[in-house]
Amino acid sequence: MKIIFVGLLVAFSSVVSAQKLEEKPLGDIQPATANDARSVANAKPAAAPVPKTPNSVAVTDLSLKKEVQEFFFDEKFNYKSNLQTSNPSVAVDADKTAQFPNINANAEASYSKQFGTKRVVSYSEVRGLNADIKRALISAGYKVIQPAPNVAAKEDEDDNFFSLKKRILNGDFHDAEFVLHGIVVSVDSRATTDHIQGTSDFSYKLENSIIAEFTLVNTETMQVAASFTAMGIGQDMYLGKAHVKYVPNMNRIHKDLLSSFSQDAQKKLLDQLPPVKKEGGFLSNVFSSKDEGAVGDPATLKVYAPSKSGDKVAPEVKDPVTIYKK
Repeated sequence: MKIIFVGLLVAFSSVVSAQKLEEKPLGDIQPATANDARSVANAKPAAAPVPKTPNSVAVTDLSLKKEVQEFFFDEKFNYKSNLQTSNPSVAVDADKTAQFPNINANAEASYSKQFGTKRVVSYSEVRGLNADIKRALISAGYKVIQPAPNVAAKEDEDDNFFSLKKRILNGDFHDAEFVLHGIVVSVDSRATTDHIQGTSDFSYKLENSIIAEFTLVNTETMQVAASFTAMGIGQDMYLGKAHVKYVPNMNRIHKDLLSSFSQDAQKKLLDQLPPVKKEGGFLSNVFSSKDEGAVGDPATLKVYAPSKSGDKVAPEVKDPVTIYKK
């Protein structure tokens, strides 16, 4: 009976599977075409993540947004004319017709004038202000990477020019672990002329200043590791008579500005800079010369005092002294 039951069960399962196949005929199954094979072949593999170089920083040039007010004057004069002629036939008599000329003319003229000021915004990068910052990073043990300049500025560019995430995803910083990005916040130049009381002399002074914002970002996690603002001032002064033509020493002004700006930026960066990661594997730790903590049970440490004879070892102290090494 068991054999018969098993046979009926197998036959029933074969009938059910046959019915399932009949429900979806083979004609409904679409064969693979050449386009399908081509699309599979042209499919781009997923981009493998680029391994980051430990202790590496890409230092960008300072980004600058410049806004100026420009005067504009626009004057337009347009003139348009149209002349049409025709010779229609007009009945003069019962059997006579005559043609009289018909002239149709029109003209249009327009004049407009506009003037005023308009705001013009441009985006660019300033070079030559972060050389000392790179030197400070190298001295701290970091590898400094010089990225390609940001030349994506267009006529219709907006504040996306400062987007650091877009440049990171585009691979502008290669395999750098961090990127130090600076944005110029303010640039000011001031010239003053003051009379010195009690004398006929004047003091002439030209002062240039710059303020920039820096952000240190982890290129893998997009986490901000440091953020600060740095300021630099450079000035030149001259004391003389009123009729003297003062020519400021621009080289001195630029040198003092760069020096004060770099010192302020370096101090604030080193205060927030993440510590340098130690490279090396297990063997570097085994052969490290660093003094590590004591291993073992301090209770088993016994201290022996030298004997007065000099050769023989003194007997063991009854109450051993326990020394703990931190």
